[in-house]
Amino acid sequence: MNYIILDTNVIIRLLTKDDEIKQRKSARLIEKIKEGKVSAFIHDVIFAEVVFVLVSKKLYNLPKHKIQSLLLPIINLTNIRFNNKKKIKRALELFVKYDIDFEDAVIAAEAQNRKAEIVSFDKDFKKIPEVSSNEPR
Repeated sequence: MNYIILDTNVIIRLLTKDDEIKQRKSARLIEKIKEGKVSAFIHDVIFAEVVFVLVSKKLYNLPKHKIQSLLLPIINLTNIRFNNKKKIKRALELFVKYDIDFEDAVIAAEAQNRKAEIVSFDKDFKKIPEVSSNEPR
């Protein structure tokens, strides 16, 4: 079985279908992953970039719930690995539920996982009752 690392543009082309040729190539690759012929890795940085591109008002401007529904099937593929799949899924939930930036959602998911306090000037963390956050003291 081949092992690959997926880049942002492959996932974007798959989901947006704005380039038919690249979308078909991306879809064929995902089929190979589903069939177990290929195993893939998506780094957290790449996943965050995918979310950023999809939510960006200058690019695709998709609603957060739509991004979640597009990305969950990819996350749930058995042959796609992440640094921490559970954390990425939780971050996506927080991103939608509390209407925060995905990067903040990743930090919040990590804080939950580690039972850690977030130290930040960002007030968005106060929206998330499951985490503790304070400014530096």
